[in-house]
Amino acid sequence: MRDLPSNEKLVTLAGTLLADAAFVFADPSEAFAPSEKALYFARIALTCSESWELLVVAEAELARSLAANLLGIEEESIEAGTSSGEALGELANILAGSLAIEFVGPTRIGLPTVSIEPGVKASALLGKATRRANLVTEAGQHLAVALRPLEVA
Repeated sequence: MRDLPSNEKLVTLAGTLLADAAFVFADPSEAFAPSEKALYFARIALTCSESWELLVVAEAELARSLAANLLGIEEESIEAGTSSGEALGELANILAGSLAIEFVGPTRIGLPTVSIEPGVKASALLGKATRRANLVTEAGQHLAVALRPLEVA
């Protein structure tokens, strides 16, 4: 396997994807600063010679913005709210495809799974990351992207 992408590369890939696919503009942030609110988690397994998990964590408001922009609908619509998880999963899926080229040989990309979980869980999961990027949008919404060794149950 080639070296994992650097944290800076993750920031660039995630920031470019947000801008190009969802018209959301974000800058690097020193830390992922979720409050006590629930967060959306999208996870995808990347398997080559080693197994990795791509983890994308976003505040609910950002997931809603992604859904609205990806679907071309109003952010305040019911559909944007109900499609928030699927939108974050699709963003993670596109990002996984971009990251797959970083691995030598065939890479299997799993299906995204999305959940809504307490913000405190983000710190625990992101703390295990080998590579991590934190971004904040113009609206002050936070997103974290991480690569971590896949834990087999």
